[in-house]
Amino acid sequence: MNHTAHSVAIPILMVDDRQENLLSLEELLSGQGYELVRASSGNEALRLTLKQDFALVLLDVQMPGMDGFETAELMRVNPKTRHIPIIFVTAGMKDRQFQFKGYDAGAVDYLAKPIEPLFLQSKVKIFAEIYRQRREIELHKNHLEELVELRTAELRLVAEDLQASNDQLETRNRELKTTEEQLRGRVQEFVETRDQLLATEEMLRVQIEDYQRAQQQLNESNINLQTLFDVSPLPIVVSSLSDGTIRDINHTFSEYFGYTDESVIGKNGIELGLWSDNNERQRFLKLMCDQQGIAGFGAEIRTVQGESRNVLLYSNIMDFKDEKCLLIVFLDVTEQKRLEEQIRQTQKMEVIGQLAGGVAHDFNNMLTAILGTSELMVRLIMDNPAALKLLENIRKAASRSAELTGQLLAFSRKGQKNIVQVRMDATIHDVISLLERTIDKKITLESRLMAGNSCVIGDPTLLQNALLNLGVNARDAMPDGGTITFATTDVELDSRYCSSSPFSITSGRYIEISVADTGAGMTQEVIQHIFEPFFTTKEVGKGTGLGLAAVYGTITDHHGCISISSEPGVGTIFKLYLPLSGEARGDAVTNEEPIHGSGGILLVDDEEILRDVGQALLEGLGYTVYLAEDGEQALEIYAREKQNILLVILDMVMPRMSGKEALIRLMENYSDVRVLISSGYHQEGTISELMQLGAKGFLQKPYHRQELCRAIAEAIGDVSP
Repeated sequence: MNHTAHSVAIPILMVDDRQENLLSLEELLSGQGYELVRASSGNEALRLTLKQDFALVLLDVQMPGMDGFETAELMRVNPKTRHIPIIFVTAGMKDRQFQFKGYDAGAVDYLAKPIEPLFLQSKVKIFAEIYRQRREIELHKNHLEELVELRTAELRLVAEDLQASNDQLETRNRELKTTEEQLRGRVQEFVETRDQLLATEEMLRVQIEDYQRAQQQLNESNINLQTLFDVSPLPIVVSSLSDGTIRDINHTFSEYFGYTDESVIGKNGIELGLWSDNNERQRFLKLMCDQQGIAGFGAEIRTVQGESRNVLLYSNIMDFKDEKCLLIVFLDVTEQKRLEEQIRQTQKMEVIGQLAGGVAHDFNNMLTAILGTSELMVRLIMDNPAALKLLENIRKAASRSAELTGQLLAFSRKGQKNIVQVRMDATIHDVISLLERTIDKKITLESRLMAGNSCVIGDPTLLQNALLNLGVNARDAMPDGGTITFATTDVELDSRYCSSSPFSITSGRYIEISVADTGAGMTQEVIQHIFEPFFTTKEVGKGTGLGLAAVYGTITDHHGCISISSEPGVGTIFKLYLPLSGEARGDAVTNEEPIHGSGGILLVDDEEILRDVGQALLEGLGYTVYLAEDGEQALEIYAREKQNILLVILDMVMPRMSGKEALIRLMENYSDVRVLISSGYHQEGTISELMQLGAKGFLQKPYHRQELCRAIAEAIGDVSP
């Protein structure tokens, strides 16, 4: 037993986000009979400890995401891992406060970096020995339990033999008693014969009276059941068990499904076409035969008009006019299933929307640096046409990337929107003009704009992108040519249509915008998934799967809805419905020159490249720039230089102290501070909250120099918003 315990390598888990640290620990502990396991994050360490027992965990404190303290606390609350000893390995444990925090988190000791090899090996050896002894104790305990179990089994066999012998004796005793009683009964038989005949006569008289009363009660019960059958709010059918022939229906069944007694009685469900799927009917009948009853069987039933309704069937076997029949009760759940599907779609879009917003945030940060750098470089290479052309390619690529993040933000509803009155017929003309320059000449573009009023309230860019996405999808569906038709008309959506729609819309006047193609078309299975983010039927590299998700997000955000009709080999029609507003007003377009200024600006951003580009842009506009990489540093610099700082440009997502917390601290300590919020994405509620806290404006990343100088001038009051 001891030899087995010692021959197994002692498992040691090393947790550090830096591979060089893990290699160093492995070098110090190798060759000493240990099984050294690596983990590069707290999450990975938790997964490993749940799969494998360890003699010791050497845990780094400072790790991204989940740090060592959080990892230790999670191990302590889990019964499966709470027994594993933890030694923190870090350079930050010299402070007593951190030491106590480490012990509170569950550590048994700590090692300060740089690590003394002998000190490390000594401590690890102690816990390895403890683990080895614990394993020997467990093996010994298991051996004892096996001996006890073996002895218990032997005693059980002996007890079973004794019980069998006792059962045999009891059986023989009962046989003897039975024989004795039989002999006594035969003697008594002759004496009791006359009394039994008299008792039988009396019993028959009582049974006849009971039968008459039962028959009367049965007649009354049948009357009550017929009444319940007639007034039930749920549809009910009685059909023959043998062949499914319908014997009776109640009035509610006629109301729900449109069938009359004369049209259904004497026919079965196949003849009437009640079942949308005959396989469902076969499963229903099989379950009835196997279980003799069904509760909540899901099926689709057709009305007399051919409309499918989702129902739950509750059925049992009954006697009906001397025939075995099925009593089937229908519970219509069509509306419930529609609402459940709407909730599932909303939850799915919300979760993916949160992911899209986070991705767009990082994209916009990098695009801000790319666009800002390209604008700065223009002045440096004005005399180099070749370099200017290459720089223009960079700017075009960045702009296209910004469009992609715009799709992400539109679908996730986290983008900054420019809400104005939009004339959709003009937008459609613009879309057609763009498509004419990008699609194959084999494809014909047509328009039938019949709407009397095409004005809606919304973001013109998002609405144009939605129509462009539909146009591009139509183009891709017609590789051999065809026709794309844009059409509009005025419609009135009533409350019945709105309540049955999977979209959250209200009744009223809408513009219907249809985009039709004569392409390949889609199956119903594909249509069910087309609005899901990253779903695409295009070849790899020819589609992101975000286009129709962005369309869905845009139309939903504009309080509209979408309908689709498609047939493989015939084509597809997308119909967008947007609520109408009044007539559009003309908006003046102005070309502004960059607004220069002077004074100090504190630029706060955790991305070094954004600080460098921002500093160059601001200095080019005439400002003196102070830089901070997080909220805490921003507070320190502003406290020292507040007399020289005219404006603080504050990023939202930063380590140590977020932009929101920094804004609150600045407003609490300096009531006259001016703060301009800048972020890769925002939520309308969040920006509204920040403005209420005292922010002077919001600058959406990525931005051009003109947008930057305009936002600064508005924040400090040099121009009107």
